[in-house]
Amino acid sequence: MAESKGGSRKLLWVLIILVILSIIAAGISVYLTWQSEDDSPAKKNVVTDRTAPISVKIEPFTINIKSSRGVSHLLYVGMSFKVSTEETRDIFEDHMPQVRSRLLMQLSSEQVDELTSVEGKTQLANRLITSLQDPPLAELQPELAIEEVLFTEFIVQ
Repeated sequence: MAESKGGSRKLLWVLIILVILSIIAAGISVYLTWQSEDDSPAKKNVVTDRTAPISVKIEPFTINIKSSRGVSHLLYVGMSFKVSTEETRDIFEDHMPQVRSRLLMQLSSEQVDELTSVEGKTQLANRLITSLQDPPLAELQPELAIEEVLFTEFIVQ
């Protein structure tokens, strides 16, 4: 019986060592799983390089416009153009008097009745982009990359 007790003790020690090794392996596994979640591609993609939008601010205009009934109104409008390239911004800045003149001409030809709705303002924005792109502002000018007209001030009186 003494021999069986000694064999039982060895078996007990082997089992204890196996349990301890299993606990250590489980701990390492949990730790590595948590680490890989912190380094997951989804979390890495959250932080991306942000680029500031490129915009060209146009100082506000005050313009006389007519209604469909011939009544004279004042339009006070400020805007910015969101552009895709630095080159387009440079062209705007280099030709600002011509840009303002084209915008003034287009705005003064508008009817006040059309400008009071959101749809009318959207159509106006499209007409302003067209008036700046054709004809070109300068000789041998690349096409202007205008993304959007942003009205910053818009008052009809």
